[in-house]
Formats: sequence, structure tokens, C-alpha cells
Amino acid sequence: MIDTKKPTQLLKEEHQAVLQKLTAMERIFGRLDRKDEVSAELKELAAFFETEFWTHFDKEEKALFPEFDNFMPRGAGPIAVMLQEHIVLRDTNDVMQEAIARYLNGDNDAETKRTISQNGSHFIDFLRQHINKEDGILFRMTDMHLNQAQNEKVARLFREMDKR
Repeated sequence: MIDTKKPTQLLKEEHQAVLQKLTAMERIFGRLDRKDEVSAELKELAAFFETEFWTHFDKEEKALFPEFDNFMPRGAGPIAVMLQEHIVLRDTNDVMQEAIARYLNGDNDAETKRTISQNGSHFIDFLRQHINKEDGILFRMTDMHLNQAQNEKVARLFREMDKR
């Protein structure tokens, strides 16, 4: 059965799952001194934010945002802000991932833990704010402007991306 939910609803559901993972990650960052206790979950969360999570951004950037070009130029307004924030999140994630890899490979000195905590906290806070903007502003605009055919096209592209 084909999902009849609007693309914005699908993305909001993904946001809820991401928010739960951010809360788990935040808990771990407060316990980095207990490596034996946190390593398995940290490895799992880091893997999610290194690979699977970015399919969500692909859905927005390659399926949803192009439909905005019909009523709002890409270089202005909320789409420009979201794209810029995606860059910040990717860059912050890269630094965080590198430090997590060092930590999991045995380098759990104070500097590595500080890098994880600082970049991880920035990533978590920034992503929460980003999700609030998308859910509260961008997706409302989307629902006002996209017609049924556009919603169906975007949902189809989402399904194709999920299969990869």
C-alpha cells in the first residue's frame, strides 16, 4: 500500500525519531568518562548520524525543496536558510564523527572528550532548532503551496530514496 501521508508528515515523523536519538546522544555525552558503558550505544548513534540520517536531508534537498522553486526562489527565504543550516550541520557532524572515532578506537583523552562534547552539543542544539523551524514554518508553507500532484511526486521520490 502506498503511503497517503503528505511528505511533510513523513518528514515530521522522521524528525521525531531523530529527536529521540539526539536525547540519547546527549545522555551519552554526559558520561564519556564511562567508556565501557557508553561505547556500544555511542557507536550505534554515530553510525546513524554518519550515514542513515543524511537520507533525510537528501529528501528535503532533492525532492521537497525543488518544488519550492515554483513559488519561491531557492536563493532567498526559508529554503536558503535551511540549506545553509544543512551545511553547518554537516560540518559540525564531520568534526564530531572524527572525534567519536578516535574515542572508540581508544583515544579517550580530555581533548577528545571535549571535542565530542562541544561539537556534539552544538550539533544537538542546532539540529533541534532546525527541526523546530522546519516543522513550525517551512512545512506549513509547503502544505499551503504544494498541490496534490506535487505532494505525490515528492512522496514517490522519498520512497525511491528509502530503497537505496
